Amino acid sequence: MRSKLKIVRVVFLRIIDYSIFYFCYPLLLFFPVKKNKIVVSNFWGKAYGENPKYIVDYLLKNYSDLDIVWLCKPEIIQNKHSEFPNEIRLIKNNSLKALLELHTAKIWIDNCRKNFYPRKRKSQFYLQTWHAGFGLKRIEHDIEQALSKRYVRVAKKDSKMCDLLVFEHSKLFKNLQYTFWYSGEFYRNGIPKNDIIVKNDVSTIEKVYMYYGIDKNKKILLYAPTFREDGSLEIDSKSLKKLKENIEAKFKFEIVILLRLHPNDILRHAALIHELTSVDYIINANDYPDTQELLCALEILITDYSSIFGEMLISKKKCFLYAYDYEKYMENRGLVLELDNLPFPVSKSMNQLVNQIETFNEFDYSTSIEKFNQEYEVFESGEASKELGDRIIIEMSN
Repeated sequence: MRSKLKIVRVVFLRIIDYSIFYFCYPLLLFFPVKKNKIVVSNFWGKAYGENPKYIVDYLLKNYSDLDIVWLCKPEIIQNKHSEFPNEIRLIKNNSLKALLELHTAKIWIDNCRKNFYPRKRKSQFYLQTWHAGFGLKRIEHDIEQALSKRYVRVAKKDSKMCDLLVFEHSKLFKNLQYTFWYSGEFYRNGIPKNDIIVKNDVSTIEKVYMYYGIDKNKKILLYAPTFREDGSLEIDSKSLKKLKENIEAKFKFEIVILLRLHPNDILRHAALIHELTSVDYIINANDYPDTQELLCALEILITDYSSIFGEMLISKKKCFLYAYDYEKYMENRGLVLELDNLPFPVSKSMNQLVNQIETFNEFDYSTSIEKFNQEYEVFESGEASKELGDRIIIEMSN
C-alpha cells in the first residue's frame, strides 16, 4: 500500500511540476540572457562534485565577474556543504527559480540528461560533461531496449540541445554519434575530473587522509562495486579481513579499507555497511563528497564493472576486478569489452581474488597497462578543466 501511495505522490508532483512549467514558460520569454551567468547541475541536484566541479574550480580561480548558480536538492541548500565555494549561488533544483536561472543563463553545464528545463535559446551554450570515465558498460542508444521510453525521449531531446559533449579519449566506444543520439561537437582531450589523477595532486591525498584520520604510514584500499538492479552484494567481514591479511603479506604495508557503494545501493545495504564498518580497519566512505579525490589517494582499487577502473589506466595504481556475478551481469547489461581483455586481474570468487593478489607481478602489470593504453589509444591531457573553462569564456563573448 505504501509503495502505491508513493507512486501516486510522485506522479502527482510530476503533473504539478509540468503544469507550472507550461503555465510559466511564456512569462520567461520576457527575461534576457545574462552573458556572465552559468547554471550548473550535478546528477539532478547533488552537491559539489564530478566534472562540473572541476570546470567551475578552474573558472573561479582564473576569471572574475561570473555569476555561477548550482542547482541542488533542498537538503543540500539547508545544510550548505563546506565544499561549495562562497562565490556560488545555490538554487533549489526543479523549481520556478531554477527555470528562471536556466532561461537567463548564457552557459548550461550538466553531467546528466536534463529532464526539467526551459527550451534552450539560440544564444545559450550547453556543455554536457557526461558522468562516466573509461566505461565498460554499454550505455544510451546501445542499450535502448533496456531503457524506459521516457528516458529515451528525454535523452534524445537533451542531445539535440547539446553544443559540446565531453567523452573519454579511447577506442572503447566505436560510434559515439550513434550511442548518444548526437551529431554535434565532442570534446575528447580528457575528462575534467581526471586532471587531479594525471597530476597526482599531493594536497588532495593529504585531504583524504585528514578527513578520515588515517595514519600516513598506512595505504588505502578502496572497494567500490557498481550498481546492480537486483541489489546483490557478495561481501562480508570475514572476506574483507582475509583480503586485508593477504594484501599486507604480499605488499608489505598496512592498509585501511574504504567502502564506497553506488549511491543507489547505500540505503538498501545500510545494515551491511554498519556491520562491515564496525571494525577499525574498514571505513564507510559513502559520505565523502568527491569519489575522484578518493581515487587520487588510494593505493589499491577493487571494483567490478564500474567506470572508475579507467582512472587506474591513468595512474597505473593497482586494480583488481572482482566480478562474482559475471555471467548474470552480461545477460542483463553487457559490456563493450570483455573483462579478460583489460589489463587488470579478474576474479569471479573471493578465493580467486586472493590468489590474484598473491601472484601479482608489478612489472607484468605495468607492461599490460602500457600495452592496453597504446592499443586502445587511452589518453588524458590533464588540462581538460582549463580547456573547457576557457572555451566557456569564449562562448560567453559570442
